[in-house]
Amino acid sequence: MQIGFVPTMGALHEGHISLIEEAKKYSDFVVCSIFVNPLQFNRKEDLMNYPKRLDEDAQLLEDVGCNCLFVPAIDEVYPKPPKIEFDFGSIGRGMEADYRPKHFEGVAAVINQFFKILNPDFAFFGEKDFQQLAIIRWLVNSTSSSTIVIPCSTMRYNSGLAMSSRNFRLNESDLTTAANIYKALSFALENKGVLMPEEIINKCKSMLKTHFSVDYFQIADENTMVPLKSWSESDHPRAFVAAYLNGIRLIDNLSLID
Repeated sequence: MQIGFVPTMGALHEGHISLIEEAKKYSDFVVCSIFVNPLQFNRKEDLMNYPKRLDEDAQLLEDVGCNCLFVPAIDEVYPKPPKIEFDFGSIGRGMEADYRPKHFEGVAAVINQFFKILNPDFAFFGEKDFQQLAIIRWLVNSTSSSTIVIPCSTMRYNSGLAMSSRNFRLNESDLTTAANIYKALSFALENKGVLMPEEIINKCKSMLKTHFSVDYFQIADENTMVPLKSWSESDHPRAFVAAYLNGIRLIDNLSLID
């Protein structure tokens, strides 16, 4: 029996459901976890404010045909202090690694534990958290895990806004404004080859600064996460952004391959 695994922190949306649907294509038995991992949060207020919708989530998973909902307690996941020292190399530097210290260490620790507990054949991760996806791939390779990581495209609303659990904390006006993140990413794609990476970065930051507090807008190689100074440095450039809208931190990314 092939087991497919979709790890989540709950507050499920259509993006998560698309992961379940993809898991059903590969697997005989699909497990979805809901676990708000404290090791992933460097700000206590983010952990405290993370949306919790367990009843609604369970119903969504039942409706979509998920076979098992796994909601472990913290001491079940971490019966003893986990290893949280990892050397991710260049993929663990810059962007999210700079703005969320120890976040990726927390991600690697919990996924390592889940893989040990569930031993899934496949695990499904959305590309919205692209740097995280690179970390998971690194983890699988470094631990010689037999689990195959399946990346899944970012699900978006008609406005282009990436689906995210944090969107539950945005009002209708904010949701409209948040779509400007995708407009900035689209500008980067449209102007690749016309403008140098630094010029695009500066223009996109300028586009966003009216409504957002921008942590970063970066153009990097999607395999190494090394920032690009010229387009000749990478065959797989990708634009990455993280910005706050009325106190809610939103992240997104877009491939810059035509």
